[in-house]
Amino acid sequence: MDLHVGRRFRELRMLKGMGQAEIATLIGTTFQQVQKYERGANRISASRLYDIAEALGVPVSYFFDLLPPDLTDTSIHERLETVTRSVVSREDPMQRRETLELVRSYYGIEDEILRSRIFELIKAASSYNMRKSEK
Repeated sequence: MDLHVGRRFRELRMLKGMGQAEIATLIGTTFQQVQKYERGANRISASRLYDIAEALGVPVSYFFDLLPPDLTDTSIHERLETVTRSVVSREDPMQRRETLELVRSYYGIEDEILRSRIFELIKAASSYNMRKSEK
């Protein structure tokens, strides 16, 4: 659960274009503490989670959205085993800084037509690479 909440915190902070030091100042802690929260190394208290949600402009429930079924439909013991087996993979493209920066930059394009054309270009390039690798 701590890993999931930390991951959601990191993703949102990066999508908002905020650095760890910036959010740390807003919530009254250090950037090192923010790093620990984001990695799930330190549990975020209820009051701190409220502060984070306020600083990022989301409801507290945001951090619990998209909980994987293996965290919600199992006992505490089973959840611990699941998390131990599958610590957040560094190979997950959604966890890469590049992905978050790309999404933030994409939505920073105000011209809807240009944004749509860039989207189509990326899809076409991706399809091209997929077809090329199948040969």
